[in-house]
Amino acid sequence: MDEITDQAASLSVGAKAWTPSGGFAATPKTSGNKQVDVKIPPLTASELRSVNSTGSLGGWKNEGVGNPSAWRETGAPTSQPPSIGGVDVGGTHYFGKSDPSNSWEAQGPTHNPKIDPHPHSRSSVAHRTTGPNHRHQARHARSSTLHNVMSLPMEEYLHHGELAYAAHREMSSSDPRHNLVPATFCRAYCLDYNDQSRNERSDAIIQQRSSFGYPTSLFRVTSTSDGKLYCLRRIDSVRQASHKVIQHVMHQWLSGANGRDGQPQASAMISGFDHPGIVRWYKCFISQRALFFLSAYHAGAVTLRERFFAEGGGVPLPESMIWSCLVQLVSAVKAVHANNLAVRTLQLNHILTQESASSASGAFSSYGLPKLRLRINCIGVIDILEYESRKPLDELQRADMRALGCILLSLATGQEITVNDLYNANQTQQQQGQVLLEYFQYVQQNYSRELFVLLNSLLNPSAAPPSAQNVALSMASRVFEELDSAHE
Repeated sequence: MDEITDQAASLSVGAKAWTPSGGFAATPKTSGNKQVDVKIPPLTASELRSVNSTGSLGGWKNEGVGNPSAWRETGAPTSQPPSIGGVDVGGTHYFGKSDPSNSWEAQGPTHNPKIDPHPHSRSSVAHRTTGPNHRHQARHARSSTLHNVMSLPMEEYLHHGELAYAAHREMSSSDPRHNLVPATFCRAYCLDYNDQSRNERSDAIIQQRSSFGYPTSLFRVTSTSDGKLYCLRRIDSVRQASHKVIQHVMHQWLSGANGRDGQPQASAMISGFDHPGIVRWYKCFISQRALFFLSAYHAGAVTLRERFFAEGGGVPLPESMIWSCLVQLVSAVKAVHANNLAVRTLQLNHILTQESASSASGAFSSYGLPKLRLRINCIGVIDILEYESRKPLDELQRADMRALGCILLSLATGQEITVNDLYNANQTQQQQGQVLLEYFQYVQQNYSRELFVLLNSLLNPSAAPPSAQNVALSMASRVFEELDSAHE
């Protein structure tokens, strides 16, 4: 160990000193074996700030961090050619050209990895492991994608931008419809179709009469308790609803809402009925002498009637899209029936549709039609409004399957067909069969036998419709097709 120490001392004594303008100078004078120490006064606070901000000190300038040879006198030529250079940072040497445009001085001060307060951040890792040129390219790549942090295609990015805009629209502060919203909600926006709930000639509020038979207003609101967006439906002139009825129906829908996995949820009263094909219903309450239903808000969603039957008529859809819609609806109905409940709102105006995000970027299904995501809306509403005249569960579930057949027939023929159109109480069973015969012939001629058999089993007036479980088993192959198309 002593020999190694002596050799290191001799090397230190024999080392040449370096001067900024003259390169390596002669060895400093020594007295025997004792080297003359050159005392350098410490920098003052103002000099340190000058070095950190300008990279220069007293006529000397630093052209590289951590490289002593990079110090040169201002205005004087460098003593060595700049073609090959390097930088030492944290014990790592980086090779490269001394290009002023790529110099670290031009890119701003760097972090010292030894004192970096965020050693695991992305920026500090880039400073430690990449050279100046690579770090500049990475920073440029990140800045060029700041407008699209999700790295989505431009069409899909604009689609999400439109949805975000729709979610943040508000009514004017002087709009009288704000009085229809309880004080526990803010930033209300009316979602009624064509915004006809206000008379433009006056400040009078005109509520539309919905399919439930009561004056109704629909709003997108923000809750003051959690700051989230919700859909708030106000129903006026309801006399039969009471707090006891509301609590009973909410307990049926929310307390045992197992939805997809068949297991009760720990926080079912908060999360609502959990299924991707059902619009979540959170609660119902009475305020301002009106009945309110609070459910999830889906930006950009329109009903199935508005999408395909906007002006009183539509066109027959291709079979692939009909199967896609049917698979989603059967899955939702099956989950509801498995919980000993009935949907009771299987109508074109109560089924919300949304175009998938991939459709915005050019990914379409057959015949150039967008891929649709369907959700059944307004669950639990009829259970409260018609609580006193409720029917047996088996009869309500059979009515759901009949309504599902009417939706299937409407999509196949391009005409809006309801259960009341096919099963009029004043008609005999034979007369009802005659009405259905023309529709069945059309479906048999234009669609596959599998679709015709399913439609006939759902709407045949002489036999009870199959259960949702049996329908799901009969269309198992179509479920795999829908799953494949969802991942295209």
